[in-house]
Amino acid sequence: MTNPSPRQAALGRSVAKETGLAANGLRMNVQFATALYDHSVQDNERRSEEMKFFRGERRMAWIVLFAVLCTTSGSGVFGADDEGKSSTATNHASGKPESPTPPLTERERDLLDQQRWMLERMMELEKRVAELEAKQPKQATEAAASSSAPSNSMPSAPVEVSSPGTWHDVAPSFSSSSSIIDLDSSKPQTARAGLPKPEPSQPFAYADWTWLNGTARTKDLVWDSKYFTPEFRVDTHFMKSYNQPKDHTLGGSTESFRSGEVQLEQLSFGGDFHVGDVRARILTMYGLFATTTPRNDASAGVGQWNLNDAYRYFSEAWGGYHFNVNHGLNIDAGIFVSYIGLFSYYNFDNWAYQPSFVSSNTPWFFNGVRIQWFPTDKLKIEPWIINGWQSYAKMNGHPGLGGQILWRPKPWLSLVFNNYGMGTDTLGVPGRSRIHTDDSIEVRYYNQPENTGLDKMAFSLTGDLGCEYGGSAPGTVVSCHNNSNGHPKQSFAGWMLYNRFWFDRDKYAFTLGGGTMNNPGRYLTLLPPINGATAVSGSPYFPGYPGSIYKGWDATATFDWMPAQYITFRFETGYRHANVPYWSGRNGITPPGGNVAPVASNGVVGTGASYICTNGSTSVVSPLPLSGYSGHGLAVDNASGAVTASCISLNATLGSGPWTLWQPDLRKSQTVSTIAILVKF
Repeated sequence: MTNPSPRQAALGRSVAKETGLAANGLRMNVQFATALYDHSVQDNERRSEEMKFFRGERRMAWIVLFAVLCTTSGSGVFGADDEGKSSTATNHASGKPESPTPPLTERERDLLDQQRWMLERMMELEKRVAELEAKQPKQATEAAASSSAPSNSMPSAPVEVSSPGTWHDVAPSFSSSSSIIDLDSSKPQTARAGLPKPEPSQPFAYADWTWLNGTARTKDLVWDSKYFTPEFRVDTHFMKSYNQPKDHTLGGSTESFRSGEVQLEQLSFGGDFHVGDVRARILTMYGLFATTTPRNDASAGVGQWNLNDAYRYFSEAWGGYHFNVNHGLNIDAGIFVSYIGLFSYYNFDNWAYQPSFVSSNTPWFFNGVRIQWFPTDKLKIEPWIINGWQSYAKMNGHPGLGGQILWRPKPWLSLVFNNYGMGTDTLGVPGRSRIHTDDSIEVRYYNQPENTGLDKMAFSLTGDLGCEYGGSAPGTVVSCHNNSNGHPKQSFAGWMLYNRFWFDRDKYAFTLGGGTMNNPGRYLTLLPPINGATAVSGSPYFPGYPGSIYKGWDATATFDWMPAQYITFRFETGYRHANVPYWSGRNGITPPGGNVAPVASNGVVGTGASYICTNGSTSVVSPLPLSGYSGHGLAVDNASGAVTASCISLNATLGSGPWTLWQPDLRKSQTVSTIAILVKF
């Protein structure tokens, strides 16, 4: 083999230098593209974004390769340096014929072979990308919906999301000092160091849960930001009781309050704050709920500062921290919603407007601390340390302890188990404790989401058992069992069943449901607001005491029209029955002249615990007023006719009679129709 001429040597050095640089750059592109491919396989949810990046890198690699080929070929024509360029120009100018091109050296042939091999690698990469694009599945509708829907059950810290389609969303990390990958195609390509490990999946994000009773059906956020996700709710209704109470007042419910009027039941705004792993949620509460919910909490009767007023305008207000343990660990403190009884506090989320007793008569909120642990993406374990059973404060000395286990093993199945205990939740009876269990199953047994007819069917079944035991004084001691040792049984047992049918891609829905409850002692029976009575005052017209009884059952039929995911037009009719007079009748439950509080027309201080005369005064028989009442109701207090006689005696002192004892008009049944407009953003 002859020695190369100086010109050939210079040409070889230039080709080697330029081709080597281009090859190194191309190797980096191949490394980038191959690593991106590996990353896309690991993370299916980001494939569409990676394909955009992949195609961009692929085009860049082709451009680089084309430039390398042009540079290499051009070097043979234009020379390796300025001297080569000038000599070529001189030859053309002088008209002398060019000497034959010398044969390629072994080094030049190696460079061309390497370029050919790189071209084949790029074609192979092109083929792999095409296969991946062909196999790329469409994003699952349910997964996208559940990731965008906010749920009382999406508990982990919000993920910080940058603008879609940016490098931050899809790019793996690479070290600038990473070595160039081995270009020997015979060696298997192992996982590269520096690729991010797949993060644990969000709890319950593997399916769409908007079909559940008690869960909002919105799938898309109207607006979101890095640090705050807003929420807005409006619930307005027209409700009509066929008993037609003249004071327009309804009782015995946590959703039905006024008859024959358009009323704003809920106006709430707020949302979720998320800064790194710090989290908080605030949702205000205006409308009827701001009055009707606090009046059922007797803990405000303990001590000072009127906690019912302090908290009435918040349905949720808590802050906490998210730990990256398993699939999430959250510790939150404040006021948070309770899902004992399955139904949501917010009617927009529910299958029916008026839930049955086991939901309506159990807590809507807790005040305390909760710990949410997600060992898997299908299981939540949530202990509670709270002030008590739907109470802003403690009734007595013990806090309440409880917890929830939520398990969703399949997209069509959800099971929730709630338990509560230890709390001493009877005002003025420190030795009496309460235990309760509430368990639900929800099953979606038919699902054809694209049908224009019947497209979905599901049912929910809830069962509750509980009791109170112990006491602090004679007459206050109760038992979980049948009159054990002479102590009255004080317990709660109930169930409810609902079945829902969806039509025309979830545009319409129809729900049938109802349930029963049996509550000896009436400790969970809602007190009708007779004469403005609250859980603190009680009422002699409907007392709850050991040995008192209450049994009830109800049924509802609900039709929903949902033209958009953010609004529901609801039409509902329900029937409710009790074994004792309980529901508002034609003459209402408000005394003549209005509620007697704080001072009656005869100058006597009155409360919801007072007996009222037909002239609007309180009954003033000594020693019965206020503290003198037995707590067992009119049948005991008026056994000798003393309460009635007190009112009759007012004829002589006030005149304009005859006066007698006023009594509320209570009936054993009630039928109510409701039209509601429910909005949630």
